[in-house]
Amino acid sequence: MNIKKYIKEHNDFIKEQINLNSDKINFIELKKIHQQKIEYMQHERIVHLLVTLFFGLYLLISIGFVAFKSTFELMFLVALLFVLVIAYVIHYFFLENSIQNWYRLMDEIDKKIKG
Repeated sequence: MNIKKYIKEHNDFIKEQINLNSDKINFIELKKIHQQKIEYMQHERIVHLLVTLFFGLYLLISIGFVAFKSTFELMFLVALLFVLVIAYVIHYFFLENSIQNWYRLMDEIDKKIKG
């Protein structure tokens, strides 16, 4: 499943449940479900952070090699790694912002439980 679709579906589901204002909604159970999804996404986020850091390290090492011996293959490798690092940073930024949004939704669920 596409991670962006997964995040959007869960986000929409939680917002819908919060906005229903129904006494039939078990917000404690909703909180457990939401916490479980947050844990999944935190795992996803840490994996993507590690991948991003390693690709960044490989990029820096490749740039170092290009500084000593400039060949077409090494420059191609640097260009490829640069594109991949940018893509990973953008995706990690999306994951980080999604988790921050889910923390705010957790606060809204807590307000519903308390009041």
